[in-house]
Amino acid sequence: MPAVSTGVKELYLSTSLGELNKKAEIKPEKTSTKSYVTSACKLFKAAEECRLDRDEEKAYVLYMKYLTVYDIIKKRPDFTHKSEHYLALLGPSSFKKAIEEAEKLSDSLKLRSVTFVALDSNN
Repeated sequence: MPAVSTGVKELYLSTSLGELNKKAEIKPEKTSTKSYVTSACKLFKAAEECRLDRDEEKAYVLYMKYLTVYDIIKKRPDFTHKSEHYLALLGPSSFKKAIEEAEKLSDSLKLRSVTFVALDSNN
């Protein structure tokens, strides 16, 4: 597990939350629900690692991708038959934690992007 970084990383991916949301977009593909579940688990783990590393932008994008994939999974026809199985694989608290963390990061990034844009325009 990575060590927690002391300072928040500088903004480097975008200048707005809207741009970050575009980076988080995922187009549904014709792949198995199991593949989506595997991808969602990897996205959540990567988001957690970025959050601990204080990379707010990347963590936000990864949490949003996770939430998008989670939504795709829940809309799959086989999800209704095996919902307990898929939810167990995804983790009982991962969805709630992803929402909470994405909201916190969103608030922080909104404040930081306004400051970043203001500072950048002064140069």
